[in-house]
Amino acid sequence: MFGLIRNHLAAFGAVNLGSRGQLEASKAIFRTLFPAPGRYARLILTTAALAMICGGPALAFNSGEDNGSPQTSSQGTAAAPASKPQSTSTQSSDQPTSQPAGASQEPPPPAIDKNRLAVNPVTGMVVASEANYTPLTGDERLKLYFKMNYWSVGAYFGPVFSALVLDQATGSPAQWGGGFAGFGRRVASRTGNAILQGTFQAPVAVILHEDVRFITSSKTGFKRRALHAIVYSFLTYNNQGHPTLNIANLGGYYASTAASATWLPGHYNVLNYTLLNGTEQIGLSVPVNVFQEFWPEVRRAVFHR
Repeated sequence: MFGLIRNHLAAFGAVNLGSRGQLEASKAIFRTLFPAPGRYARLILTTAALAMICGGPALAFNSGEDNGSPQTSSQGTAAAPASKPQSTSTQSSDQPTSQPAGASQEPPPPAIDKNRLAVNPVTGMVVASEANYTPLTGDERLKLYFKMNYWSVGAYFGPVFSALVLDQATGSPAQWGGGFAGFGRRVASRTGNAILQGTFQAPVAVILHEDVRFITSSKTGFKRRALHAIVYSFLTYNNQGHPTLNIANLGGYYASTAASATWLPGHYNVLNYTLLNGTEQIGLSVPVNVFQEFWPEVRRAVFHR
């Protein structure tokens, strides 16, 4: 890896690795990737601020609905817990009871699935199985928003990979040039686009009661699971566990694409660019979802776990 970087930097004439060593090479890579840090820092910070302003209130409100106030009766008063019916027969004072006095009658809480909100480091997705589906709570939605867009490896792996394979390889947009400088601009653009997509999706999913996770199949066999992954590139579950069109996710691709046209160089027909590029992103999500469906098998084959 370091030898490859050395060859590229030597070609750019950025630094003499043989004489200055790895520390100077690292500094040169950072300066080359981010020649105008202020501009791209403002882009990322502005996108993050927009995410907080637009997505935070709706998610926080939904979280408060799920966890904040006690349930009320139809007359508007707080519902009192149901009292246990008393037995008609009296019990002898010297007869031992089956349960100590004052012991709680509540059932034990269900075991917490630690992987319920785990973000895939490659696809940046969180999954829920159709076999034992449980809808997200408001608090979980809020946590997932930040994990899927900021606080996970998967939140940044996708933009870096897309910028490398789709943009850098084709030199698009041409005004950003090549090399590390152009790649840095494309990574910043893809990262901002991904944050905007997630920011649009999260509050709309709350309003429409849609799940933001990928629903994995409970079936067996490659063909049936692959077909399921293709179909659920366009569908998701609602809070009742029924399939529904994934409006929040699909609309997020078009909304973020339209917003990204404001910082891309050159002149674009925003409507045409939004339709073409947004549809392209939806099409690219299909193989990603297929990969996510078979991720357990890939992980066992590659990482042996």
